[in-house]
Amino acid sequence: MRKLIRLFLRLVGLVLVLSLVFVAIVAWRGHFFRGVESSFAGTCEPLPLDGSAEDIQLDRARGLAYLSVLDRQGLVDGGVNVQGTVLRVNLNLKPLRAEPALLSKPEHFRPHGLSLHVDERGRRYLFALNHPVNRGSEPEMLEIFEERSPGLFRHVQTISDPLLLSPNDVVAVGPREAYVANDKAASSLGNVLQQIGIGGSPVTYVSNGKASVVVDNIAAGGGIAASADGSTIYVAETAAQRVRVLERDPDDGSLTEVDRIAVDTSPDNIDVAEDGSLWIGAHSNTLKLIQHFAQGKPAPSQVRRVQVEGVRAQDDIYLNDGREISASSVGVRYDNLLLIGSITARKVLVCTLN
Repeated sequence: MRKLIRLFLRLVGLVLVLSLVFVAIVAWRGHFFRGVESSFAGTCEPLPLDGSAEDIQLDRARGLAYLSVLDRQGLVDGGVNVQGTVLRVNLNLKPLRAEPALLSKPEHFRPHGLSLHVDERGRRYLFALNHPVNRGSEPEMLEIFEERSPGLFRHVQTISDPLLLSPNDVVAVGPREAYVANDKAASSLGNVLQQIGIGGSPVTYVSNGKASVVVDNIAAGGGIAASADGSTIYVAETAAQRVRVLERDPDDGSLTEVDRIAVDTSPDNIDVAEDGSLWIGAHSNTLKLIQHFAQGKPAPSQVRRVQVEGVRAQDDIYLNDGREISASSVGVRYDNLLLIGSITARKVLVCTLN
């Protein structure tokens, strides 16, 4: 009996030690104790919204920004029937204002990640992830919209598949073709391991209504984007604090890893600028992000630029302690403007770069 008791105590001790090590790794990777010194070379003004713009897509040829708008804080606070939409902002007109971009939408619509595809004939397609009321037990959806008149889209298709496991962002590469980044793994153990940077989330390829997994070891996919020519796919690995660089085969949609770029922050949505650089909305301190969701405290906001062509370089374009805007999830540049969206803030921050 004494031997069994000693063995039990040793097992309990081992579990406690492993738990402490796990917590320490999570705290270290999440920069729980990192301070934030606000910095930005420019000026910012808020554009108020009825919800938060978790993702923003640019139509650079026309100067239009599309916003994925939903009262996400209302959902956190227990709202059951909260519905969202997609708004557009004409960046060439002053003052800026957000207007409806959808001529029709699904009866239930809680948009998350957005993607705009422009084909070789200039026809435009808008893709949006749509979360169900009961996430985890009801199907996730990918909605496709076609442009009917400049800046206005009509809903044409809903795609649902079990491989849309926990979709966070989408990048369209054709009128009916896209890649979806999932932020959760298929198993509880996989989700735990992701917290220390061990990937288990899939990237799902959707083509003509059919889905398949093309990458299965992403550490919580927060954002996904494509190079201008569509040959390279970038995936933000939020838990691993890096960007996965993947080469795309246009014939079968397969992806081959070519690089991993460490970013020393928790990356979210990615925008590929005209010069090929990545502009990433990011979370510099995940403990404060958790406290923001739970207690409403300010969470730091960050937009990091990553130069991927030529000489590699990184710099923070925008960094704030959360008092100007909290929980930044996306930053996109158009000429000398920087638009910053948030997971929860009911506004877009419109910044002018010096």
